[in-house]
Amino acid sequence: MRNVVLFQSAGPDRPPWIDACMATVQHWALTQGWHYRFLGDELFDTLQADIRQKLDGRNPIKADIGRLDLLQTCLNGPDAPDSVVWVDADTLCIDATWAPDLSANSAFGEECWVQQRQDKTWRRYLSPHNAYMSFNRGSPVLPFLRFAARSIVGRIDEHHVAPQIVGPKLLKALHNLVPFTLQPQAGALSPALRDELLDAPGPAINCYRQAQRTPLALVNLCQSLIDDNSTGAVLTLIDEPHRFEALSRS
Repeated sequence: MRNVVLFQSAGPDRPPWIDACMATVQHWALTQGWHYRFLGDELFDTLQADIRQKLDGRNPIKADIGRLDLLQTCLNGPDAPDSVVWVDADTLCIDATWAPDLSANSAFGEECWVQQRQDKTWRRYLSPHNAYMSFNRGSPVLPFLRFAARSIVGRIDEHHVAPQIVGPKLLKALHNLVPFTLQPQAGALSPALRDELLDAPGPAINCYRQAQRTPLALVNLCQSLIDDNSTGAVLTLIDEPHRFEALSRS
């Protein structure tokens, strides 16, 4: 059996539904026979002063770098595991039996993002994301991502820092040149899909179904797109994960 450590992190001011999500991921990790570790804001401890200053108030970007440092430090340690896995705190596990293939030196989640365009038609976008990541000892990808993230932040104008610049956007740019191993079972939920899962299948779910995706096991609920008006919907999905089955029905 592989020695695997799964990491998650969240700040102290997180909403209660985040804890509910993390509990499902911790259960999944233990079901797989993995070790589970949680961190708070100490995730940012490895960031240099200049990076902290430039990214002041931009914790999601700091977390994109901090998680890479954390995973590399673990793999470089004296009791290094075979693999490390990262799962964002706002990710819900809906299938604890899913055993991801950890044979690749690195892997990332793959989202099928469904939204309506300005011409009122529906479109799905397939992209890698870092809400789920795995790396093995000796992976060449992890140290390169750490280098690339710091290089980008070091050169960027601090007044024009794009969201996800060293996270999903970086992964998408690299994936177009050197394709990564992607895990479609680790996806993300767009607001359009979330709304229809709470009501009835409509154009958004129909658009998703046409891609004939592998059933989801991990679903990133995208905390940045959840407000007071949508918290109730998220709580319902956490309590009633069977609703996600609608995404796979024909």
